[in-house]
Amino acid sequence: MRRADVTKMFIIDWNFVVFDDQPAIRPTSTAFDYADINAAEVFDYALSLGNNAIFCHAYTINGCAMYPTRLGPVSAGSAGTLLPDLYEITRKNKLPFWAYFDVAQDGHVNSSRPHWLIPGTAAGGDPSGFLAPETPWTDLLCARVEELLATWKVDWLLFDGFVYGSFTPDLFQVPPAWYMERPFREIIGRAMPAAAGDIRPDENLRYKREILARQFRRIRDTVKRASPRTKICFNVPYWKPAEALWVDHPMLQESDGLLAETANEDLVDWLLKIKRPEQRLFLTVVNCLDAFRFDTRSWEKWYERGCDFHGYAWGTPPDWRPAPRFKAAIDGFRDVFTRW
Repeated sequence: MRRADVTKMFIIDWNFVVFDDQPAIRPTSTAFDYADINAAEVFDYALSLGNNAIFCHAYTINGCAMYPTRLGPVSAGSAGTLLPDLYEITRKNKLPFWAYFDVAQDGHVNSSRPHWLIPGTAAGGDPSGFLAPETPWTDLLCARVEELLATWKVDWLLFDGFVYGSFTPDLFQVPPAWYMERPFREIIGRAMPAAAGDIRPDENLRYKREILARQFRRIRDTVKRASPRTKICFNVPYWKPAEALWVDHPMLQESDGLLAETANEDLVDWLLKIKRPEQRLFLTVVNCLDAFRFDTRSWEKWYERGCDFHGYAWGTPPDWRPAPRFKAAIDGFRDVFTRW
């Protein structure tokens, strides 16, 4: 039996660019890389894949918006109005619309506010460095969310990169910093030590869990105040089931949807066990990093267990469409989506 409620959404990830003649290079996109993008062509391409929902970044992680904003730089050319243009087409066609923010990275803010970065993280990530939730960065992020939703009442907001200091946050050691003094005392009950080595493992975990819980609730409350019908979904880099950072975390318990950037069977089983009945679980069944890993025939079991489906690939400027190297994976994706 075919499900009427399944979400099928393959997206073009404009955070990055790739070049088939330079396979090892995957830089962050610039403001001008997708300047000639056409919203109607993006919409038609999404439908050709079998999509029944449409996606657009609000901001890409280079720090540029894809809509007119007073709170940051705007992408060049038609990329600077892609979100409202695509939103209008999507609404006319009565399809769900998704928008996107990254929670921990913004190339423009990273470079202009380096004191908002978590110390020691500037050598990693795309772009380099992870923004500290305790700084005014969270205020700016929430202001951007509120600004977007004041005009475009999107159906879903995907918050990417929900991490603390690393894509393996379970292992990350919190480094003392100026913004930690008050929250560390509130959470741990003693003064912030001078050295990371003086923070015990249990304190390290407790601090990260609580700070991420506070940031999640700020974001959630902002969304629900600005647009009560907009649903929220967070993407974190799960590495194994029941990681200490995430067990019983408010984000897992209170989000409208969970997104796993994987189709790893153990992880998906765990997420299915712990999710609330009304929560949606979105599986990333095709992505740029391991585009050929997943056998599309195996998706059927997740479909039958009520999962939703997501995939993505990067463009090769000036063309916004997926790079040729992803053709086989995308063809498989299209085959399944158009049959469901």
